[in-house]
Amino acid sequence: MDKETKQMFELMLNKLDSLDKRQNEIYSIVRSIEHSNNTHKAEIDNLNLKVAHSEGVINKIGDVINKSRSIK
Repeated sequence: MDKETKQMFELMLNKLDSLDKRQNEIYSIVRSIEHSNNTHKAEIDNLNLKVAHSEGVINKIGDVINKSRSIK
């Protein structure tokens, strides 16, 4: 193999190495975003549960108040 061909192959291998590293970086970023989205979804689900529970308590209190008014 002549010197020029060897240099060309070395350059190509270096470029492929660089691409592989970038791909790994991008994969890590995507995984981080996915984790962040899952965390936010869990937080929103938790807030929805708290709101639904609060709504139930408020409705129950409203029912008790309405019943006590109708008794008088």
